[in-house]
Parts: sequence; C-alpha cells; structure tokens
Amino acid sequence: MKPILSIIMAFLLMCLAGCAEIATTANVSARAENSADAAITEITIPPIATPAQVYSTAEGGQAEAFALSGGGEPGLTAATPSALPMPSETPELTPSPAPDPTPEYTVEPVDDKKAYLNAGSANLREGPGTEYAILEELLELEPLCVTGKIEEWYRVEAGNETGFVLAEFVEFGTAPTPKPSFSVKSMDDKAAYVNAGSANLREGPGTKYEIVVELSRNEKITVTGTSGDWYRVEYGRKKGFISNEFVEFGAPPTATPRPTATPKPDVTAEATPKPTPTANASNGNSSWETPRDYFSDTSRFTAEELLLIAQVVQEEAKGTSVEARAAVANTIYNRYLSSKYPDTIEGIIFQKNQYTVADDEDEIRSVKPVEKTIEAVTQIFVEGDTFLPEDVLFFRSASRGTSWGDKREYYATYGNNAFFRSFY
Repeated sequence: MKPILSIIMAFLLMCLAGCAEIATTANVSARAENSADAAITEITIPPIATPAQVYSTAEGGQAEAFALSGGGEPGLTAATPSALPMPSETPELTPSPAPDPTPEYTVEPVDDKKAYLNAGSANLREGPGTEYAILEELLELEPLCVTGKIEEWYRVEAGNETGFVLAEFVEFGTAPTPKPSFSVKSMDDKAAYVNAGSANLREGPGTKYEIVVELSRNEKITVTGTSGDWYRVEYGRKKGFISNEFVEFGAPPTATPRPTATPKPDVTAEATPKPTPTANASNGNSSWETPRDYFSDTSRFTAEELLLIAQVVQEEAKGTSVEARAAVANTIYNRYLSSKYPDTIEGIIFQKNQYTVADDEDEIRSVKPVEKTIEAVTQIFVEGDTFLPEDVLFFRSASRGTSWGDKREYYATYGNNAFFRSFY
C-alpha cells in the first residue's frame, strides 16, 4: 500500500513542476511578442457581422476561430482572411401603386325589349352606378333596347352604344310622336253647349290629340279661349279643346215633347222645306233659314236632298278636312249609283242599320253643316268630282282597324274613317 501511495505522490509533484515551467514560458513569450513588431494586420470589422469571423491570438501566431456576436471579445484582433465576404449594396425598389379595384356586378339578362327615354335627358354609363364613366347623354324619346337589369339600372342599347341607364328613365314600348306646340288666345268665359249629336273634347286643338271625353248633344260647356278653328273649353272639372263647329253660345234649347210621327210623304211629292233656326255666326256658321240657303236644285238632286246629305256628312266626319268629308259624301253617291241600294237619297240615308247618325230623323235634320261640309257635298254631288272607286260603299271609324270581314276589302283612310270596297 505504501509503495502505491509513494508513486502517486511522485506523479503529482512532476505535474506541478511541468505546469510552472509552462507558465514561465508563456509569460516570456508574451513579453517578447509585445516588444517585437509582430506582423499581424488589423482590420476594422464591418458593421454587419457574419455568423462566424476568424480572429488571431498572439500565442505562437496560431489562428483560432471564434463565433462572435455584437462587437466581439476584448483583446482579440480580427485576422484578414482572403475569403472574408463583404456585404453588397441592394438597390432600393419603389413599389408601383396598386390599381383601383373594379367593382364586380352581375346583370340579369332580359329578352330584347323596345323602350324609350321618358325624361328630358339621362346619362348612359359604362356600368350600373354613378361612379362609372358617362358614354353619352340620351335625349327625351330616344329609342332604346333593354337587354338586362341589375337593381335599379337597365342595360340598354342606344344606337351603337351599350351601357346602363337608371330604370326610372326608361319606358317600355314605342316612343310617342312629339306633340306640336300651339298657342291659345284667352277670352272672357262664355256659356255654350254642344250643337251636334256628339263631339270629342281633346287635349289639344286638333284631331291628333288624345280624346279627354266624348260630349253629347246639348252638353253645357264654358268657352275660355280660341286656337285656330278650336275652342278651349271647360266641362265640369275637365278641360280641353273642341272644334268650334260643334259649339253654340248661350243656353241649350229646352227639350220639347216629340210629336207623333207621321207617315213619310211619297218620294214623288214635292217636299216642303222644313223651317230651321238661325245659326249663331260667332262659331263660324252662316245664318240660314231654308235648304236653299245652302244649296240650289240641280238636274238630279234637290236642295233638300243635298242638305240631308250634308247633315249626314257633318255628323260622320266631324272635325276633319274637306277631303275626308268628301270621301263620306262619295260613298253615299256610290250607293246612289248602285242597283243594290234604294234609288232615292232619303231611302239611302234612312235605310235600316246603315247610318246610325240618322236613326233619329228629327235629330239629323236639325244638324247645321259648316262650310267645309257644304264644299265637300258640292264637290261630289253638284260638280261630280268623285275620287273613290264605285265599289267603295262602306266606311267606319279608323280606330276599329282595317279588317272588316271576308266581304269587304280595306281601301284607304280619310280623316277619322277607314273606307272599304264591297265584294258583293
């Protein structure tokens, strides 16, 4: 046991002696290195540290590697390795501005529908909203074709452009014909009444204007102004225009009991002129007392017959041109020439279910024709200046269309009436 302990103690003493020698050698070497001009190049460490830098110690000029962060350890100098990477400059990039996002929308398709602009003007836009650019300005009554819808906007085609317009400015259908302007001369209110079997009160002074209401004979009206051949009138709460030939100033006549009808005189007997009232000249009618104040007898027709024709024409073509009135007179003349109708004017006029305006003989004989009607009847029956083919025997209101069964063929329209040929 003792020998073993002696050996251990001897080994420890030898180690202590060796360490002391090493320490002495290190101190001498350190002093010599401090005094000598050691050829070690120092560099400044770049501000951006790499994960690992190589540094040198002064011990025997041996290099060792250290991992550093921040500014490194005191007493160390950085070696200059030839492969030490240097940081490179990165060019600064300017980001491009992001484009404005385009709103997305979905249009519900619509079968192409005719329409028009019902406002004075409206903008046609690239999309369904006021934030979209304006393609063009649309004007009132401009025709459109609706092809789609999204919320309160319609997608439309207007000429060569396709865009969007607010639905409130779009009216489906065909644009109406612009109404012509007119002027009215006001006058003091005057009481009047309708002197014809019926007359239309219209929105404007002409047959092209819409009918407000149809007035019956002796309806009371108030005249408030004039516009050409038309009176501006009031009828209750309604206002409009009526042709002055159907207006009589004053109060309507008091209805009297109708006398018992007497048999018609033989057509060969000389007709006694029927007394007639004097027309009021203020509405454009001339004063008259007998049929001969209108017409003279001709070789074929008496003044009474011509007046009866004129009274029917007056009622059937009221408010129209001379030509339109002459067309009605021409159909009566054609019937007079036809063997299929009675051979007298009275027989033709009062034939059952032919001229509804003559259903009441007393009423039709009280009608006072105006100058246009007298001119039209004179053209056809006195001067013989006819213009309709002899087989044009029928007419009716043009508002009922141009189709009238299999035995009649449409010929033409004059004024408010459509005229037809007969196939039998």
